[in-house]
Amino acid sequence: MAVITEVRFRPDSSTSHANYSPSRNPDMNVAETTKYDGITVSQSYGGKIYTNERYGKQLEYELSYTNLSEADKSKLEVLVNQVKGRKLAFQFSADGGSSYIDVRFTANDLKFTQTAYSIYSVSFNIRQEI
Repeated sequence: MAVITEVRFRPDSSTSHANYSPSRNPDMNVAETTKYDGITVSQSYGGKIYTNERYGKQLEYELSYTNLSEADKSKLEVLVNQVKGRKLAFQFSADGGSSYIDVRFTANDLKFTQTAYSIYSVSFNIRQEI
């Protein structure tokens, strides 16, 4: 996995990332998973294995933010509201905006935990849209 230099979110390629990207990066424990869920495997009675690929690899990221300010919390809430949870895709960059992939949240809700006055933490998963 490449080093996460700067995470950015934007609703589509025609708009700026500034309104949706927190001012700080996620915690260092970002998990990047490559999934091949689009491949089904069947085995015949004789033992021959057959595969069918409906779609190729798909990236999934698990992001955690601690010590988010009230403003950064609001940015993520606006993004979730704009894409209506999992309904709409948005763009994600893990390299500071050099390249973007289309992603969706894997859950319909975003749960913030208040850890101090006006300080929040949140964790969520996003999956690549193919």
